Amino acid sequence: MPIGPSSLVDLDRYPINRLDTPDGMALVERLRNDLENKALAFLPGFLPPDVLERGIAEFAPLIPDAHRHDRMRRPWGWMDNRGFPDDHPRRAMHRTRGGMITRDMPPADNLWQPLFAWPDLTEFVRWVLGFETLHCSADPYLALEIHIEGEGDGFAWHYDTNDDFVSLLLQFPDEGGHFQYVPFLPNEDDEHFDEVARVFDGNSSRIEQLPIEPETFTLFRGRRSVHRVTTVGTTRQPRLIALFSYDRGPMMVFPERTHQAAINPDNAPHYGTPAS
Repeated sequence: MPIGPSSLVDLDRYPINRLDTPDGMALVERLRNDLENKALAFLPGFLPPDVLERGIAEFAPLIPDAHRHDRMRRPWGWMDNRGFPDDHPRRAMHRTRGGMITRDMPPADNLWQPLFAWPDLTEFVRWVLGFETLHCSADPYLALEIHIEGEGDGFAWHYDTNDDFVSLLLQFPDEGGHFQYVPFLPNEDDEHFDEVARVFDGNSSRIEQLPIEPETFTLFRGRRSVHRVTTVGTTRQPRLIALFSYDRGPMMVFPERTHQAAINPDNAPHYGTPAS
């Protein structure tokens, strides 16, 4: 039986549907400060445990049919990376491997669709990010995704195409699968490619690993902070994370080439745009 989206969130702890109250305004202010200072704001225990269990159970049968990818890619995959020396961080190639359940795969009455489409959640994200307008993506495949990392999977060091990244961690593996990042590297004044190179080599003291637990809702400045998911080791269950896609304009749909890269991955190396 479908349940309302307001029943999916711990609203006593996180009054995201009462943003004009003192508690709601204090929550937004805290998260804005975290984004400003740490590039990341997270809300542990965003979902009640029973909701999380039901949501995972809905997706478990779809995991064997997930779209799998295993490819080498550049960290700045959306940019023109030509003109840099071969040993420059902009020319680095890292392996990324995992699976993806796209929006079209679960049943229409799945648990996560009403949460994603809930206007109160969209308005909450808009307030925290400070936008005048914000809309759920209308993309039939990538508006709502579940990323899967099982044994041997991981998401190498990279930057996101979008400025902001909204996710909900559903399940954590027994070993590995940790989120690591360096906040605001590069910053607005200096690319700091020397430090980026140290991050890629594993020699940077600035790498942070946060103990993000299942049920955690996260907002992240992913275009301005290099980050990765470490390789998953021996585990009884994969890492599962839901990604919510928003845009400042209505009815946003990703280009067809982006769809094909997701649902029909050819695993060819991704060098950047244009390929180089």
